[in-house]
Amino acid sequence: MTVDVEPARPADLPEAVAVIHRAFATLADRIDPPSSAMTETVDTLAARVERGGRVFIARRQDGLILGAVCAAPKPDGSVYMDRLAVDPSACGQGIARALTDAVEDFARADGLGPITVGVRLRLPDNIALFRHLGYVETGRKAHPGFAEPTSMDLAKAIGRP
Repeated sequence: MTVDVEPARPADLPEAVAVIHRAFATLADRIDPPSSAMTETVDTLAARVERGGRVFIARRQDGLILGAVCAAPKPDGSVYMDRLAVDPSACGQGIARALTDAVEDFARADGLGPITVGVRLRLPDNIALFRHLGYVETGRKAHPGFAEPTSMDLAKAIGRP
């Protein structure tokens, strides 16, 4: 399937939120604590953009939004990627990779890097995806209230322009 990946416009944010919620709802019975992605709203996505971040969407040729991802530049020059979401009806079609490529292109164009991301340890397919895309583990963390790690941090160095 062919999709165009582009920065979200304000009019795209309601559907971006809906895609994030649909995608993360499929994980509800697999992760603890629950993902904070379910608290995203149009206002929280708009605030990310106002702070200098980006929300990218993957749009099918007919205009339907099938994926979204957020990217936030950090003071150290890195870019934190989160909320990578693909509509459950479109999984396995390269949309996650296209969205990840958009974040990497954004960072490269702005002279930023590396890209960092956190992935829940209970989601081995997501960890495998990021490893396949060249991300390497940089550490593990436990969410508040958990004695054992619940997530893995990964990073990818990218070439600057």
